[in-house]
Parts: sequence; C-alpha cells; structure tokens
Amino acid sequence: MPELPEKTLTLRDAVLIKPLRYEDRRFPISIWDAEPGEKCLVVGRIINYHGNGRQLKVRVEDTNGEDAHKTEFYITFFHYNRWHTDKMVSGATYAFLGKVTEFAGTHAILRSMSQPTILELESIGKIVPIYKKNGPYSGETIAENIQKVLNSHNDAQIAQITTPWVNEQVHKSSAVNIPRALRVLRNPQTPDDIQKAQEALVRMEVLERAERTARIRRFREKTPGVMVHINPEEMAQFSSMLPFTLSPGQQDALEAIRKSLASPWPSRILLMGGVASGKTAICHTAARAVVYGAREGCNKALIIAPTQPLVNQLYQKFQDFFPTIPAVSLIGSKPGTHIPDASVYFGTHGAFNRKLPWDRIGLVVFDEEHRFGTDKKFASLPETANRIFMSATPIPRSLSLFMFGEMELVRIQGTPNARRVETRLITRNEGKKAVQQVRDTLRKQKKAIIVYGTISRAEEPEIIWSGARYLSPHFPADRVAPLKHARDIKSAREESRLVGTDYLERIYRINKNFDARKLIIRQENSEPVQFPILAYDTESQNTLYILERNALIEIVGNKKKLKKWNTILQEIRSDFYPSVSLVRESLYRAGIDMEGAVQFWERAFPGKTATIHGKMSGREKNAVLSRFSSGETPLIIATSIVEVGIDVEGVDCLVLANADKFGTASLVQLRGRVGRNGDPGVCILISPSDDGSDYARLQTFSEETDDLKLAEMDFIERGWGQIQGTAQSGNNSTFFRIREHRRILNEITQEIVITQEKP
Repeated sequence: MPELPEKTLTLRDAVLIKPLRYEDRRFPISIWDAEPGEKCLVVGRIINYHGNGRQLKVRVEDTNGEDAHKTEFYITFFHYNRWHTDKMVSGATYAFLGKVTEFAGTHAILRSMSQPTILELESIGKIVPIYKKNGPYSGETIAENIQKVLNSHNDAQIAQITTPWVNEQVHKSSAVNIPRALRVLRNPQTPDDIQKAQEALVRMEVLERAERTARIRRFREKTPGVMVHINPEEMAQFSSMLPFTLSPGQQDALEAIRKSLASPWPSRILLMGGVASGKTAICHTAARAVVYGAREGCNKALIIAPTQPLVNQLYQKFQDFFPTIPAVSLIGSKPGTHIPDASVYFGTHGAFNRKLPWDRIGLVVFDEEHRFGTDKKFASLPETANRIFMSATPIPRSLSLFMFGEMELVRIQGTPNARRVETRLITRNEGKKAVQQVRDTLRKQKKAIIVYGTISRAEEPEIIWSGARYLSPHFPADRVAPLKHARDIKSAREESRLVGTDYLERIYRINKNFDARKLIIRQENSEPVQFPILAYDTESQNTLYILERNALIEIVGNKKKLKKWNTILQEIRSDFYPSVSLVRESLYRAGIDMEGAVQFWERAFPGKTATIHGKMSGREKNAVLSRFSSGETPLIIATSIVEVGIDVEGVDCLVLANADKFGTASLVQLRGRVGRNGDPGVCILISPSDDGSDYARLQTFSEETDDLKLAEMDFIERGWGQIQGTAQSGNNSTFFRIREHRRILNEITQEIVITQEKP
C-alpha cells in the first residue's frame, strides 16, 4: 500500500487502497441484549466518572435499554489520558464499541466494557471501512485522505485511473461504473453495495490485464524475429527420425509450433501437456528445425532446465534422437572456459552468464515455465529469439489465458502411449500391501520409487501467526487448535499436539447447511455456543473469520431477524469481519521419518536401494540415477522426484508414503512418472486414515485421470499455488482474487479473445 500523506499518492494509488474490512455500525443495541464476551455497539449517555490515576471508571446510561431495571452500565479505561477525561462530560452521548463483561454488584448483576472504542454519533448508523495502519499513519488518517481525494475529483477525473475501453466494458457488465464503485466502497449502505462495487473493480483489473496482454502481443508482432522456414513435409521428416511415432496430439502441437516459428515476429509459445505427454520430443524436434531452417544465421538453439540431472537427461535424449547434430552440455564446465561450437546448447539458468553466441540463438526452450518467467538474469537473450516454455502443471483454460495470454497456448491432447496406471488408495495400517507391491515389482526386474514429501517454500500460503488456528487430520471433524506461541510450521505442529481435545475450537462452515438458529437459540441437552465463533468459507481455505453473536442477527423494520447463510457469506466476502490464518497440515510436505524409512526399506530389500534428495550434488544425483536406470539399484527412496527430475523408463511402481502431504498438482506430476514405457503401472497413495477431507481428496484423485479436471480440482484446492508469482508478475491486483472470482474470469475470457489457443 502506498505511503501517505495524500500529496505523495497518485490518484489511482489513493482511490484503490482496499479496506482491511468493514464494521457494521448500523444497528446499536442495548448492552443487555448482548452475550458476555460478545463485541457489540452500544449508545450511552455519560452520567459521571471517577479516575484514580491507574484507571478511569465511567457510569453510563444505556439509551437503548428497555428494562427499567437495566438502564445503566459501566466502562473502564486502564489506559487513559486527558483526551478521555475531556470527553467524559456528564450528559454527553457517544457510541461505545467493545466486548461485554458481566460482574456481581451489591444488589444485582451489572454489565461493563473495558477499553472500548469511543465513537461520535455521526459515525454510527452506517457501514464503516476499516483500514490497516501504515507506518505513522492510522487507519482513520488513511480513510480521511482517501475521502478528501474522492471529494476533490469528479467522476470524469476518477474514470481516468484506467483506459476508456476498460471503463466502457465495466459499465456494460457491472451494476455500477468505476467512479461510482470507488465512492460506494468508502460509504456503502448495505453489504450488497460492497459486493457490487468490488465486483466492478475486479472486472476492471481483469480487463486491464487483458488490454495489457493485447498491447504486448501487438508490440511483439511489430518486432522482427528469427523466422524458421520449414514446410510440413520437412518437419514430418525430422519427426520421423525419432525412435517412436508421434501421437496425433503431438503432431498437432508440433504443427502449431511450426506455423508460429515461421512468423516474422518472435514466437512466445507455452507448450502445455501432462507428465509423459511428449513435450520433450516436440521441443527437441523444434530445435532440430531451427538448426535446419532459421534465417539470418540464427540457427542455434538453447535448452534450459532447472536442475543438472534434468539437463543431462535432455542432452542425452537429443543426442539419441539426432546424433548428427552437434550438441554441447554446459554442465560441468566452469565459467570462463572455452565452450565448443555447437548447434544446440543445454544448461541451467547459469547458461545466461556464459559467453554463448547470443546473436545466433534462434530458439530458447525453457523446461518448467513457472521457474523461468521474466527474470532479469535473462537479459542477455535477444528479443528476436523465439521462446518455448514447457509446462506440465495442469492449468484451467481461463486461468492460462489470464496468466499467459501474451503467449500462444499450445496444449498437447492425450499421451503417446496408452498408459495403464492403476491408482490405489490405502491407509497407513495397510502399509504391508505397499511393501508387497514393491516386492512383486522388483521380482519382475522392474523399478520402484518410494516418495516421502518435502515442502517447497514457494507453495506455502502466507501465514500471519498472531491468532492463527491449526487444522490437522488427527483432530475430530471441524476442530482446530489455537496457536499462541508458534512462529513456524514445526513449532505449530508441536504446539497443536499439546492441545487437548476439550480445548479444540469448533469451526462453522458457512454454506446452505448452516443454521444460525442453532447457535443463537440454545438446543436441548447441549452446551450454549461460545461467541465469537470461527467461520469457514470454502473460497478462502487458508482463513477463518471471527463472527460475534450480533453478526448472525439483522434488524428489519425494528425487529430482530436471523440472517440467512448466504447473507453471512456475502458479508464475509465483502471483508466485513476480522480474520485469522488457518494453517492446514495437509498443505505441508513434512517428510517425516525419512531416515527411519530408509533403514526399513534397506532391511526389506538389501543391496537394492538408493536415496536421492535435493541437497545432493549433481554428480551424486547422476550416479544414483545411472544405477537406477541400469537396474543395479532398482528401488529409490526420494524426497521429491518432481524436483530431482527423474525421467527413466521402467518405473512401474510408485509409493507415496504420506500422500496427504501433497497437493493435487504434485500428485499429478508424481503419478505421471509411472508406466511411461507403456507397461502397466501402479501408483499407491498412503493416507493416515480413511476419513476426513484429505482422504476424500485422495479418493477423488485416484479415480480421475483427466488432466483438465484435475487442474480444476487443484485450482479449487489452493488457488494460485505455485503459479501465483507468475500470474501476479506485472499485475499487482488489489481486488482480484483468483479463487473467489473465477466466475468473473471465465466470463471475461469467453467474451474477449485475449489470444488464440492452439490446437
């Protein structure tokens, strides 16, 4: 968020500051209508006060009190100054916002508030945006400055924060235009007003991304690029050199790439395909075509991979496919040493620091697009060079258009082989079945891999530890542990194990099954519900919302009425309520007991096991992979074969020892390593138990093989996930949240052609 004061902000900066949340001050109540411990808004008239230097006690008349015997309450300030005493004038009326407490007086039960917020009467009767403090500037100061900016500009001036086209499109499809949305956002009358205003601004940000994408494409189409002159027959001749026949899906993708490379501007292609869909063969063939048909002497190619083992595998495959084409791997050569002349170079991102013939590079292929975006380290690469980005991460169509609309999207349909992989889901108590399957696999002279999860820091949701709650599959359903001392995942897990079952907190899922009546009205033979409650919205899976008792009640025609579930959900999504982080154990790849597991597998299969993990040197990894490929050690225990990049034939059995620790995208990657040679394979998922949401997710995954359906499943599960950084690059969305606003994203990508998807 930009720094204040106002004069340091641009108009756009100021009006697009998003409220942290909203506070509903429309309906003050009597303090006697609130439950002890509940936060509420009460209007009171000062009777008198007494201060002793340590605390200030104020006697207040409850102006909403209807019971003649319950017309007063007390306020205590433990931290006060002259500002407080100056306000506590007998007869002065204020609104007080705070938590209600109850205590025994001399003759009756009394009620009080400790350290409440004092509000002027003009600030009640409406919904108030609350802003996060920014440096020395309070939330109130920020609100005042934003309002000043809005008051000093008319609608025509405010509309200039974006382009005329975006203004026009938002006006056509939204309930309010952009200037009106920005004004409503600061002074809403109802929660529905907030939702409509936010939706208009979400549309603005998505449309701005679409417009920016179109502008980038137009600019690139005016930039001279390296043309690759090769006809379909010549490309077919190169693909026929491969030791296998390309599938129809591969042939269609290769033809789309051929046409793109033949254009006069530099190609930017995102090649999408599941694991084992044959992306490598397509890109190697494209590199061969560049060597043959690129003009202006730019007939060299560079292929980049994230890890050294994967670079070596890609290099070896190219040599196997096209042995007559000079190729060089940069792995093992030191910076500054002479690099032999070649037609195709292979390396990691460190290749961009080497003295390659950059002016002759006509094509660069990036394996794993999310690791190679617009990084400045690639500045040595000429703009004229064609680029292909390979992605094995399944991405829904609308999301891929939003994220990569400036590229040509080429999706490989199907897989080269009719892969037959059986996915079995078992519990930890059935672990003997996994051992037996590994034994049967090795007996047939096949290979197996056992994976114990690790966590990639890029996949972690951002956690605000203060007040966070911890959700574990070991807890009863819909129960979380409050965290008081945790500062990282390890300490959170340890602290949660010390919380007794009786001290776990209930979470309430806000959906059509939610009934506010059961919480407000005490049910027979049940304990009263303790407020505030923790509310859960499936659209924000890493967040819990704090709802006081009065959040479930609305006043209609001076009568109290219980809110419907969809009204509460609307208010949650309009940032009405404070929130805390929900730390879900299932998001983290703990990699527990791997050392002990290695010992177990070595005892079960002596002389046949090897281990591999990300901390090993490239030479050590290559040695392990070489022995694994030859069959000398047919069983590997790994932390993450996605990271290591294992790509060998004959992996017929994969065991995920703690499958619940993996997200759907990782599960797709891992299962894709099995049965790549066309033989039947088995993927075994081990879950801690046979109940809970994690087990249900794994069960759905085990029954589904369609990559696009799995992409939607992963998208719903964790939103941005690993691709957040790429999607946000150059975007900086304030209101657009991809999981919550996918309906809007789908609408816009259907209405507006951001790019032409192929094939």
